[in-house]
Amino acid sequence: MAKELEKIVDGSKWLFKSPYSVKETIDRLLKAIDKNPEVLQYDRIDQQAVSRIAGKEVRPAECVFFQNSELVGLLLSLNIRTAEVLPMQAVAYEDDEGQVWLVTNNPNYMDEHYNLNGGGGLIAQINVLFPGWIAQALDDN
Repeated sequence: MAKELEKIVDGSKWLFKSPYSVKETIDRLLKAIDKNPEVLQYDRIDQQAVSRIAGKEVRPAECVFFQNSELVGLLLSLNIRTAEVLPMQAVAYEDDEGQVWLVTNNPNYMDEHYNLNGGGGLIAQINVLFPGWIAQALDDN
């Protein structure tokens, strides 16, 4: 049985410690998301590689963008300004001490910030899906 993940809530973001490298953390997250064909993956960006183009060396960092088109359509119909934070984003980075973090959007912040009032159950759905994917990605079994 997987242990419960410690989630740090930082305003609009959720932060989780990862036992894996940045690349493996994102690989594992995408593998979990791939089990849901209704979720579209838009892009994966290796920020370390991008920084090298500019002649800068940074610690490993990658981000990925994804969304469930049906849920997003419903959220946008409730408040078009939710487009400001969609698609959903996940970032994995290695801090100065070598700890890898997975950072995601906080759907509860989106709910409060855009006055969605739970979005007719949409926020609850996201609060089930998102942590489930994160748990699969970060499970050390």
